[in-house]
Amino acid sequence: MTKHANPVSARCMTNPMLMASGRAVDLANLAPAEIFWPDLVEALVKIPRFNGATPHVHYSAAQHCCLMYDRALDAHKAHALLSDFHVAFSCEPAWPFLAFAAAKTDFADAFMDAIREAKGELTDAIYAAAGLPVDDDDEVAMARLKYLQILDKSVTATEVRDLLKASAVMETWHLPNPFKEVIKPWGLDEARTQLELRLTFIGIRARG
Repeated sequence: MTKHANPVSARCMTNPMLMASGRAVDLANLAPAEIFWPDLVEALVKIPRFNGATPHVHYSAAQHCCLMYDRALDAHKAHALLSDFHVAFSCEPAWPFLAFAAAKTDFADAFMDAIREAKGELTDAIYAAAGLPVDDDDEVAMARLKYLQILDKSVTATEVRDLLKASAVMETWHLPNPFKEVIKPWGLDEARTQLELRLTFIGIRARG
């Protein structure tokens, strides 16, 4: 795991972002050594899935990450756990909003591609900070990415079944069958504890 670097002045950063610890990171030049895990945990615990559209309960991005880990094959558990950690920096903007904003530009496809590219760069830095090896084989990397995308859709289908009100909107999501296990939302404290626990399983200490 990459050792965390000392904080630097935000004045020399292109896109400085404030984190819970008071640290600032430059999203345009995020280095693995600048990843401070307690900051990511704090954000993920508080950021809601589905733009907060889970009636009567708080369901966090942190719990989604944990379910990704729990449902993944052993060979992919570390990548599955961290695959949505970029949300700690992006706050998981809803895709309908992104598409709405993109439609107001002259280059809608380029706008959406840029969103995906930005998420990919953040995820690469997070993977590197966790000490996950870089794939020299593009086919291996693409196979893992495809597996994680399919897994994410299955976890999402389970969340939709258990946490959201039925809606005609869901007909447009084209989700696979959900997992059999029913999701019970965690509170903030439980989500933090469970996410920190799973991070230790992949060799990351997430306490400040």
